[in-house]
Order: sequence, then C-alpha cells, then structure tokens
Amino acid sequence: MPQKAQLFIKQHFANSNIAMAKVESDFLQKSYDVIFTDGNKVEFDRKGNWTEVNCKFSVVPQDIIPAPIQKYVATNYAEAKILKIERDRTDFEVKLSNGWELKFDLKFNLIDIDN
Repeated sequence: MPQKAQLFIKQHFANSNIAMAKVESDFLQKSYDVIFTDGNKVEFDRKGNWTEVNCKFSVVPQDIIPAPIQKYVATNYAEAKILKIERDRTDFEVKLSNGWELKFDLKFNLIDIDN
C-alpha cells in the first residue's frame, strides 16, 4: 500500500483496527481498500490518495472534508452528520445521516441533491 495511504490511516483512523486490506487491480487501474473492524472503510487510488471514506457507524473525520462542504452542510443540514464522502476527478459526493446525498463540483458548488 502506498506510503501516503498508510499515513492517512495513521492520522485519521489511529484508534481503529484493520480487519482487511486488499488491492484491486484491473487492466488500467489499481486501488486499495481498507476495512476496519468497526465497519468503516477507506478506498485509495494507486497513488494513495483517498477516493472514498465510508463511516457507517460513526462520522467522517472532519479534517478530510473540504471546508466549503463542511460549511454548506452545517448551514443547511445542521442536525446531520457526514457518514460518507467520495471524490473523483469531477466531483465530491457526500452522504448525510438524514439520508440526503449531496454532490459538489470541484469548485464546491452544489450540483445535485438526492434523497
């Protein structure tokens, strides 16, 4: 697993035990999945950058959520917690504890809402 991914886990999930870590590889891409004993999951790209953080029974560590997304959620969904965040080359997707899913472009403009 890339050093960058290992550091991310140490920094944001230091108190979690890893249940399983696996490499997924296809013709063009390689990715890494880490599943913790508490059910949380982190996915990394081939360089070790996180692409998905899914905290089913807790919340996504606040310091990995971009500030504009934190502000939008706090302003519009003050009672909700962020349980999952995904990012790719075109957008960020956030799943909230109240069931709403929000999608932001790379400039953090809200582009979709789904329930």
